Amino acid sequence: MTPPLVHACPSPGYNVLPPVSGAGVSAVYGSFWLGNTEFALRAGAIREVVNAPAAVSAVPLSPPFMLGLFNLRGRIIPIVDLRLLLEVPDSDAPDRKVAIIEDGQLCIGLMVDRTGEVLNTKGVARVDFGPKQGQPKDVVVEGLLKLDGGRRIVQILDPFEILNLEKVPQGEILAGSGAEVAAASRGPRLNCISFQFGHTTCAIDLRHVTEVMDAPEIMESVLVHDCFVGITNVRGKTIPVADFRNFMRDTARLRDSKSVPPKRKMLIVETEGGAIGLLVYSIDSIVSCFADEILQFTKLALPRGDIVRGCLLGNDNSIIMLLDHDALKRDPLLVDTARRCNEIHPVEDRAKTRSKTQLASTRLTFIVFTVDMRLALNTSDVSEVIDYPTTLLQPPFAIDFVDGVVNLRGELISLIDPRKLYGMPVAERRGERVLIFKQDGHKYGLVVDSVDKIVNTTESQVGEMPSLSHHSKSKKVADDICGCIKPVPEVTIMILDVDAVLRRCFNLVGEDRISSSVAD
Repeated sequence: MTPPLVHACPSPGYNVLPPVSGAGVSAVYGSFWLGNTEFALRAGAIREVVNAPAAVSAVPLSPPFMLGLFNLRGRIIPIVDLRLLLEVPDSDAPDRKVAIIEDGQLCIGLMVDRTGEVLNTKGVARVDFGPKQGQPKDVVVEGLLKLDGGRRIVQILDPFEILNLEKVPQGEILAGSGAEVAAASRGPRLNCISFQFGHTTCAIDLRHVTEVMDAPEIMESVLVHDCFVGITNVRGKTIPVADFRNFMRDTARLRDSKSVPPKRKMLIVETEGGAIGLLVYSIDSIVSCFADEILQFTKLALPRGDIVRGCLLGNDNSIIMLLDHDALKRDPLLVDTARRCNEIHPVEDRAKTRSKTQLASTRLTFIVFTVDMRLALNTSDVSEVIDYPTTLLQPPFAIDFVDGVVNLRGELISLIDPRKLYGMPVAERRGERVLIFKQDGHKYGLVVDSVDKIVNTTESQVGEMPSLSHHSKSKKVADDICGCIKPVPEVTIMILDVDAVLRRCFNLVGEDRISSSVAD
């Protein structure tokens, strides 16, 4: 058998305290194994042991031993691989375990090969490693237990040192009982747009996003510095553009499951210095939540943790970093660059002289998508956006334009395919999204080719439907259009009326049949 590795070798800054033994010394430890090496933690620090999670969300710029974050019954737990932390050679240990340890308000998960036993150390010799006088303690192994006459060596880990490893987040134990949380007012529901910037999924409250669009042409500028890559013109206004991945200082290798799309997206947000564009890789979804569903941390393993408000859980229990817009809009780098851009490229006079009526118009937000043509829905009609499900339930009766029924967190939702509904050409299934909307107490899903951007505008910029050809497809769609978004420098974006869409569905098959495929 390969002899166990001893990682508790004291550094020059440490004293080896004399062995302690005798009937008066007693403590209970839980032991576990990494290969042939046995370690232990005091039992009082171990909350529970769980199976290794199936999904772990990576944290940018974390050390190699930091595997990421996982969801344990609604609580976000950081997870550390002890093999990597202690530099134990890799092995093919099946069914690895995670020991959840706590100290005060801090919590972390330790990935181990297998669990051992409960050790009562009464009468057991122990060697402690103590720092020299005046020097801080800086290792996670605090001593040794000598069992079976010294033939069995168990290394003791210090949970406090593990919980305070540099760049490792600690899950926060939320104060207050479940009853207190339930009794608190939940406040307004937040609609957040989630996006990828390469290594991590982030989200931001839609109220603070002026526009989401395909990345425009980026022009050279004297403002190129740090994360800023140039400037762009958005309807007569010049704004600086930042690469959000660089802004977050994320240099980690992209996950193998993610690929850089040929066309990036850009979010426009307002700072105290003016508008800026943030380049991201993709727009994923609209995530709806209440403030009390934002999961908190005592600290984050992020260089820009100062602009992260907390975490949300995605539909697949993936972890989404929620940005703090108040911190983002005050960020010195963003504010200073936006102000310098406004000085170098002042807003055109015609933009300054817009009528007070237009400025006072009600602000409207639309989600723009493609189904053979560019269409839009008011975001107030859309509760969330999901990926097209891999599994669908089929109702006992066939409806041509209903792909099937999806079980979304216990709700059965019919998926309406507008290509079939309007007689559009059939397209190959590839990365479709589903817009979930609610009407008269029922939820429905609208299958779309892609979600393209978010457009913020005003009532004065929403016009009547333009003239369409009398082609059968266009004519059918035109009947369910309630207006268009202007100005339209590229293509006309027509606004779809969900009430008209459902009336068309009911007229085709009868209200009773369509309703029976939806959960009451």
